[in-house]
Formats: sequence, structure tokens, C-alpha cells
Amino acid sequence: MELALPLGTTVVQGANGHGKSNLLEAIYMMSIAKSTKVSTDRELINNLSVTQLEQEKLSYAKISCITEQLQGSENLEIHYRCQSSENLHGFTAQKFIRINGTPRRSSELVGIVNAVLFSVSDLDLIYGSPSIRRRYLDILLSQIDREYLKSIQQYQKANTQRNHLLKLIREGVASIEELKYWDELIAKNAVVITQKRKTAIETLEESSLPFHRSMASKAETLTIHYLSPGDFSKDINIDNFIYKLDVSRKKDIAQGSTHIGPHRDDLIFKINEMEASKYASRGQSRTAILALKMAESEFLYHHRQTKPVLLLDDVMSELDVERREQISEHIKYHDQVIVTTADHSNIPSLFMSDSHRLEITNGSINVI
Repeated sequence: MELALPLGTTVVQGANGHGKSNLLEAIYMMSIAKSTKVSTDRELINNLSVTQLEQEKLSYAKISCITEQLQGSENLEIHYRCQSSENLHGFTAQKFIRINGTPRRSSELVGIVNAVLFSVSDLDLIYGSPSIRRRYLDILLSQIDREYLKSIQQYQKANTQRNHLLKLIREGVASIEELKYWDELIAKNAVVITQKRKTAIETLEESSLPFHRSMASKAETLTIHYLSPGDFSKDINIDNFIYKLDVSRKKDIAQGSTHIGPHRDDLIFKINEMEASKYASRGQSRTAILALKMAESEFLYHHRQTKPVLLLDDVMSELDVERREQISEHIKYHDQVIVTTADHSNIPSLFMSDSHRLEITNGSINVI
């Protein structure tokens, strides 16, 4: 399938299950080089490909786009080559990246396409596990900061090695002195990650306030708090982090895992200083996340100097009429916005009349 998406707003309508979310996911994958929905590339492959593999045919898939920016255009491609395997699922998938025809690493693709995605699953930023919130920060910061991307990759590898060593120490086959190298490497990267996360959260919180104020009750105030086990985020430096690791060492060895650091940190959303996950209504939480996403758009624009493409997946369905009008007013100033809906009556009529319209039926797209 090939699709040219114009500037301005585009409304994509169609019944649930026909491919609207898949379209937005494919576009966003060109921004972050991976899916937000699945944990392995294999899960992206259509079931029809599995049937082909069973018949000993090679399966191949590609997602690509041509992005037009002020400095010129770039041809971005994500290739998937699948081959039969004796594993549980019957096949394996390998991913390859090409930029303007040249093989590249995934990290080099990240951030070329500037995009912000809002979907129903984003409510997990409030109600889901801490790992979802950490992943949100990692994806956001990796798009605009190569130092952050490198630090998070190094930190994750070092933490894995340290945990393996902790188990060996517990079993008596390694010495505590061997932790020194990994502690220093983890500390160096933990400082970078934590500082950049905290700064980003402070910026996002400040930028989200006017959006939240316009969409929520005037008596409601949204705040975002960064939490770090051991209070490391209050005094962020290498020596302090190594000290925290020393304090936690006995516990770490006993359980074979590292108990402080960015891999354990969390965000807490509060409305009027009450935790949203415990006390906010679904409407309040949805409004809070919408405000966060608008702030994210400003954040990317500030760092990239180009307005991101807004991808809003069924964003209007659970909003009242007033909030639909307000969000429509906000997003109409973006250069390119793609909104999906299963019911076009959920889209404000004025916004709809000013938009390009597409319809998806069983994966096929037609202009209305």
C-alpha cells in the first residue's frame, strides 16, 4: 500500500479492527524505529506470512516513508526478513534499517521523523506499571538527544552485567571487588539519565499547564513528580550514586539484582496533589495525558525546530463536546495532524470540514 498524506489535518475513519491504529503505528515506527505495541519484531508479521513460511516460502515485509523537511527529503526504510524456524512460533524475524538506500543502525533512524502519538493505551502512563512511564521518557529523550540514547543503552547493558555478577558473588564464585568497574560505569550513565529525565519532566510539566487549564476544570492543577529509590534524584552526582550502591550492596547480592537507579525510577501524576492513578476519573486522566502530549509536541518542536506530526488515535471518543472543541482548536495550528475515528460524529463539524478525509475498510484506504 502507498499513501500520500497532505499537510494540514487528515481524518481517517473506519470501523474498529479495520486498520486505523495500524496506520498510525506504522507512521510512528518511522520515528522511533520500533513498535509501541509489541515486544518483538516477529509479532509485527501478518498471519498470512506464517502460512507462507509453513510452505517454505521466504516472507519479507517493509515499512518506508519519504519525509519532506526544510533541509530536504529523506527516504527511510525498515525491512523485515522472516525465515522458518523450529522455535515456538515457527519463524524468526530480522530487522534492517536503510536511510537513503544506505544500511544504518536503528539509533540513526530515531528522530528523523518528528512525531507525537496519542492512543487509548496512553492512559497506561497513569494506570500502568512504572516500566511504561520509564519507556515513555526513554523514547521521548532518545528522539532529540544522542547522549541520552547512548547512556541508556550503556546503562542497560552494564546493569545486566552487574546483576549477573551479583548472582556469582552470592554463589561464592566471584568477589565483591569485581563490582567496582560496573558500579562506576552504571553511576556515570545513571547521572546523565537522571539529570536529563528530571529536566525533561520539569519542562513538560510547565508546558502542560496551559493546555490542562484550558481543557480541565479551572480548579484542577496537574503536577508530575519524578521518584527515585534511595532519593538519588535529589543529589545527582557520581559519588552519591556509588555511595547509594554501597549502601544497597548486601540487599543486591542477596537478591541478585540492582535496587537503585534509573531502571527503578518512576513518575507520579497528581491532580490537585492527589495521585491520579488512585483518585482521578477516567476523563480527568485522559485530559491530563492529552495535556502531556501537547507539551510533548512543544518539547520536540523546541529541540528539533520543526513541528511534529500529531497522530491522534480515537482521541475524541471519550471526551465531552466542550473538550473535543478545545482539543480541535489546539491541534489545528500544527503543520500535519492525522486523526482516526470509528464514528465521525465524534469529530467537531468545523474541524471535519477543514480536513482531508480517508476511509479504511479491511486495510484498504479510500479518499472520501
